[in-house]
Amino acid sequence: MIYSQQGYAQQIRSEVVFHTEKLPHEERDYLIDVGQELSQLVNNHSWIERSYRYELPQRIEIIFKKYSRSVSYHGYGAGIMVAIRSGLQLRDTRWDFRYTRDTRLHIAEPYDPFTSLIEFYTWICFGFEYDRLKPLGGEVFYEKARLIAENARFEIQFSYGWNERRNFIRELKNERYRNIRTAAFHAEAGTYYSEKGDTETALSHLTRASGLIMSGSIAKLDIRLNDHIIRFINWQELEKSLIEVDAEEILDKLIEWDDDQKYFGIVVEE
Repeated sequence: MIYSQQGYAQQIRSEVVFHTEKLPHEERDYLIDVGQELSQLVNNHSWIERSYRYELPQRIEIIFKKYSRSVSYHGYGAGIMVAIRSGLQLRDTRWDFRYTRDTRLHIAEPYDPFTSLIEFYTWICFGFEYDRLKPLGGEVFYEKARLIAENARFEIQFSYGWNERRNFIRELKNERYRNIRTAAFHAEAGTYYSEKGDTETALSHLTRASGLIMSGSIAKLDIRLNDHIIRFINWQELEKSLIEVDAEEILDKLIEWDDDQKYFGIVVEE
């Protein structure tokens, strides 16, 4: 089941997909309206200040794996995948939550085992995206995600998995990734100005991005942790931009630095 809605409040366009194939028909029927309600909630929530004019396409897939019932609620075990097209795929299989048809879904406090996980990963999506609009611009959103992970441990309905999520957001905010996150901004800006025909400004940003990339370790250019995949930079796009602004000398240095040509030396100039 796919649910999609244009966001009215704050620059997010989220497509929500429910995979309920592993549940019996009566449980599928019980959840029939939840996907649409969740889609409306995410798309209409005021995530960021109205002064920002930026749209974030997002895809949320929820894979239901198990269920239980009690007199007062239905319980579910599920996995989640949250992705945006700029290089972020977040996957989590450690998710237990309760739901009743009397439940009113909400974002922000109080903590809820269902919606708080979605909020946690949505803030990470915003953080990843805003690093590309401003140097380390995503820090404020990563911090919002960190606070959710920290506070979840003290809630009565605490569900397992939050220790791993707390470690993950701490890793993402770690000092060792500041250079590559800053490089992501300059790479994005360089590509933007290259497409606009402003070669001088593009070259300045691309030079800065390349220097920051080579100042670190190849092992820290991407993160693969707990099934999450974080590609800080679109490497082929960066290489094409360097070619477009005639910065072959910089590209040659990157290729030499990347001995195995894992990232550079792949794009063939037409």
